Amino acid sequence: MGANFDNVLTNKLESSPFWTQVGFKLENNSEGRVRIRLPYNVGNTTAATALHGGAISATLDAAGCLAAWSSEIPDGLCGHLIACDVSYVAGALGEDIYGEAEVLRRGKEIVYASIRAVNGDGKLLACGNHIYHLSAPEPSPAAPENALDTGVNIGRTSPGIGSLSDPDNDIVQKNISTVLKMDGLIPYMSQLSWKFSQGGYGCVEFLLSCEDHSVGDDGGLASGALLSAVDHAGSVAAWMTSELGKPGLFGSTVNTKLKVFAPAIKRDVIVKARAVGGSGTIIHSNVDILSLAGEPVASGSTVYRIVNRG
Repeated sequence: MGANFDNVLTNKLESSPFWTQVGFKLENNSEGRVRIRLPYNVGNTTAATALHGGAISATLDAAGCLAAWSSEIPDGLCGHLIACDVSYVAGALGEDIYGEAEVLRRGKEIVYASIRAVNGDGKLLACGNHIYHLSAPEPSPAAPENALDTGVNIGRTSPGIGSLSDPDNDIVQKNISTVLKMDGLIPYMSQLSWKFSQGGYGCVEFLLSCEDHSVGDDGGLASGALLSAVDHAGSVAAWMTSELGKPGLFGSTVNTKLKVFAPAIKRDVIVKARAVGGSGTIIHSNVDILSLAGEPVASGSTVYRIVNRG
C-alpha cells in the first residue's frame, strides 16, 4: 500500500503551486501517517536564517492534508481544510524541518489529525490539530456585486481587563512607514504575492492574490498560504501596538488558528488583522479574510509575544 500512497501523495504535492514553491518533499508514509521535509531555503525565511512562522505552520498543514489522502479514497473527491490550530514551541534557524501527521479519526467526510514539526534532531518546533474535509466537488458561486468596505478598524483602545497600551500617533505613523518599507522584503511572504494595503494602531490590512505561488492543488488559495496570512497579519497587528523595529524588542508567534469557510477560494482576498486584547507581553489578534466583494471566506487568530531584551 505504501507505494500506492507514494504515488498519490507525490502527485498531490506536485499539483500545488504553493507546496512546490515552498519546497516540500515526501519522506515516508503509511496509512494515516505522513512525514514530509522542508529543506532550508532562504526564500522561506523572515530575517537572516530564521524560518518564517508561516512556513512552519504551512509544513504542519501540508502534512495534515496529505495524511487525509493516505488511504483508499474514492475517485472524484476533493479535499479542503476546515480548521487548523498551530502552537509554536521553538524556532528554526538555517535548518531543514519535518512535518509529521497522524490521523486520529477518519469519518465519512471529515478527517481529524494531530500534526507537529520537528528539526533533524527531533526537537519539537510546533504542534497542533488539523481537520480536513473530503467530499464531492462543489461549484464556486459567483461573487456579489458590492465592493468591500476597506475602512481601517483600529485595535482595541478601551480600558479595563485585557486592555492594550495607549495609542501614540507618532509611533503609529512610524510603524506604518516601517511596514511599507518591509513590504516585499520578507522572503517568505514576498513569494505569495503579498502586499500591504493600510494600517493603524493595532491593525493592518494586506492583499493576498489568488495567483502563482499562493494557489493550491484545487486552483484556489492554498490552505498553507491562508495560514501564513493569518500568522503574518496577526503578528504585524500586534507590533502595531508597540514600536516596530525598536532596538531590544523581540517578537514571536505563540499560536495561530485558521478556519476556512469555503472548499475552494478562487478569489483575491483582503486579510484584515486587529489586536483585540492582551496582558503583559502577550497580545491577541483576530484576523478576517474576505474577498474583494466582501465575502467572508476564512477567519483566524494569533497569540503573539513581544519582550524587551534590551
